[in-house]
Amino acid sequence: MSNEQSCFRIAAIASVFLLAIASSISAQQPPTLSADALARASAFINTTGRPLDRALLAFHFGHGSRSAVIAELAKYQNADGAFASDLDGDTRWTGSSPMGTMIGLRILNEVKAPTDDAHVKAAINYLLATFDDKKGYWHALPMEANTAPHAPWWDVHRDSGKCEVESAVFPTAAIAGYLQAYSDLLPPGFLERITQSSLRYLSAASTRMPMPNIEALTTLVQFLPPAKSGETVAKLKRVLAAVVERDPQKWTNYTVQPLTFVHAPDSPFYAGMKEAIPANLDYIISTQQTDGGWKVTWSWEKTDPVAWKLAEKEWRGAVALENLEKLDSFHRINR
Repeated sequence: MSNEQSCFRIAAIASVFLLAIASSISAQQPPTLSADALARASAFINTTGRPLDRALLAFHFGHGSRSAVIAELAKYQNADGAFASDLDGDTRWTGSSPMGTMIGLRILNEVKAPTDDAHVKAAINYLLATFDDKKGYWHALPMEANTAPHAPWWDVHRDSGKCEVESAVFPTAAIAGYLQAYSDLLPPGFLERITQSSLRYLSAASTRMPMPNIEALTTLVQFLPPAKSGETVAKLKRVLAAVVERDPQKWTNYTVQPLTFVHAPDSPFYAGMKEAIPANLDYIISTQQTDGGWKVTWSWEKTDPVAWKLAEKEWRGAVALENLEKLDSFHRINR
């Protein structure tokens, strides 16, 4: 065999070897949301979602600004500084509530609104004025919220004065989390008080707890420095291990999925969910609807079909945006 033939043979073998490696690597790559699927999801949000969700989409995936998001959010802020309750689509009440203000603060945190922002200051003034000092927490909704269409879980009972999802930590623990960025605007010791009361609740609680409580407590802990959250993270990992559904066949129902409370790899709860998250990301990608959005897994249509139709439309826009943010956080979007 000549030197030329030998070199050709070696090159051919190397080429086959490299193709095999490339094929193997490709096979190991997890699926991603295609650029076309992203475009369809974005179009769905821009035609179906609320103006606020459209502004958030532009902020995260386009060239949208913080000021544009805050301008849309401000449309939900009432004269008393609170945010309207219908920021949560399952109540159509536009009046003020700590629950609505919790969501407003979440979005202000999301876009990193500064401490001197007027909307931040107004919201905090409202919260300080409505804190139940005797009980040591905020009530989710006032009785007046019953006058508007709403899901059964937001119904404020006359005997107790609270809805079924309200507790000593919902919405208080989540609010305490969002207030960490604005501690300079609070009275001395106030933030520490509501933070510690929430952590004591968690310490004494069963690992089987209602989803709103888990949401509020995981929110709080994610804003705490690691030096102060070691034990609470460990407890919440046990809580998630007990309540998270890992069977993809059951994710079509309203249940706690691996990504429900783990939205990014830097979450303090990621390690405990690491093995289950890839399948959940695959599931999100595979269940995108032909219109670009995703189905919602809950309904209160039987309570009020007309109101639910509007709420479902809003929720589908919000869920689509949330799914895009999760996929992007785990580098599962091809863009």
